[in-house]
Amino acid sequence: MSKTSREAEDEMLLSLRGKQTADYKDFLFIYKQRASADPYDAVQNPHGIINMGTAQSHLMAEELTQQLSRSSAFAFSKKYQQYYDFSGIPELKEAIANFLTRHMNPHKQLLPEYIVVMPGATSCIDALAHALCDRGDIIITATPSYGCIFRDVNDHAGVIVEPLNLVQGKDSKTSFILEAEALRTHIQSLKASGRRVRAFILLHPNNPLGDVYEPELLHDLMAVCTREKIHFISDEVYALSVFDEGPRFHSVLSLEAPDPERTHVIWSFSKDFNLAGLRVGVIVNVSPQVTSCLRAVAEYKCVPHIIQHAAATLLNDTEWCDKFYLPTNRARLAKAYKETCKRLEIMGAHVRKARAGFFVWFSVQPFMKENTEEEEMALQEEIMDAGLYIAPGTKFYCISPGWMRLVFTVPKQELNEGLRRLEGVLRRRQAMLKILKTSKCAESLEKK
Repeated sequence: MSKTSREAEDEMLLSLRGKQTADYKDFLFIYKQRASADPYDAVQNPHGIINMGTAQSHLMAEELTQQLSRSSAFAFSKKYQQYYDFSGIPELKEAIANFLTRHMNPHKQLLPEYIVVMPGATSCIDALAHALCDRGDIIITATPSYGCIFRDVNDHAGVIVEPLNLVQGKDSKTSFILEAEALRTHIQSLKASGRRVRAFILLHPNNPLGDVYEPELLHDLMAVCTREKIHFISDEVYALSVFDEGPRFHSVLSLEAPDPERTHVIWSFSKDFNLAGLRVGVIVNVSPQVTSCLRAVAEYKCVPHIIQHAAATLLNDTEWCDKFYLPTNRARLAKAYKETCKRLEIMGAHVRKARAGFFVWFSVQPFMKENTEEEEMALQEEIMDAGLYIAPGTKFYCISPGWMRLVFTVPKQELNEGLRRLEGVLRRRQAMLKILKTSKCAESLEKK
């Protein structure tokens, strides 16, 4: 006798939910693991893989190590042996409120009680999905987008991300443009089909595009969300990593929100302070109801007391942060970005101008036989075989195959070697395409 589906489920070692988590195949995680298993070292492992696919920065590694080592940041105290406020110790919340006030220019006074601390932006996104949505609800994000958002809101909360697809235009100025009217149309279309839309999450600055959005667009996007009664989440983890000399970055905190209780901002130490391993992220919101839920969730997502103290110690050295670290980091980002773009353009790649972040978004379509996801992935594997990991655009849910994201914030020697390896692959591709084109022309003449 065959088993019923329920009987089969009862015999499973994992729950259905657990199996979904175990079986989830995240491209960025898988390839990070591949790169980590055989890491490049100029002396010990010169043929290893250079990781220019994971968005982490090494540009201020020495200075951060020195600053955290010479301070009392990690000095152990008896109080670290006891329970504490899991949603954030007062010392850190006050330090973050003061820091963000100095650098985000908040429209209204940013009070420590508006802040909830969690282990990184990933946990913040997961917690907001739990707090704001029911299973099966919709969160919209513009794509191309940091691909893990699709997992972050779905794995625990069961929330579904619906992409607002930004399209490739004729040139950089008309490619991947976000518009408020497109968001409004998408929300209404989803609602008309019976779907329940609960939030829109904006990556600002954008990952992987590196775009910084003007305050007028931010106002318009928030206005759409207000009219549609959905939450507006601004992920601003690259807020202080703007290296372009153009118009300055405007945080959502600096604007008058039309619906303050449905407006939430995420920030973390992972990007702007190059401290991805510290695992400290924050959610800023003014809703007592949302805060109450997040404080309860924080019991399962708490940052160790000593880590919170170290983060507060770093931020409280305002002289070092404001006058040395942030401007130096921005200058190094600008220099590395400019050098990387120049090298890519010499190779024949089409670079889309960025203003912020750790990455260059560039087109490899000139080196593809056809603009398909299969051809993009074939090229990505060739690059990986050459000992370089960079992330293909379709894994950021880009609907135009042939774009890739390259992280330029690696050590200088790795940057040079990684770009040399990429150039080798693209030159071989270029030669192959030339042969194919010549062969096709010859066949065409023979037929005539």
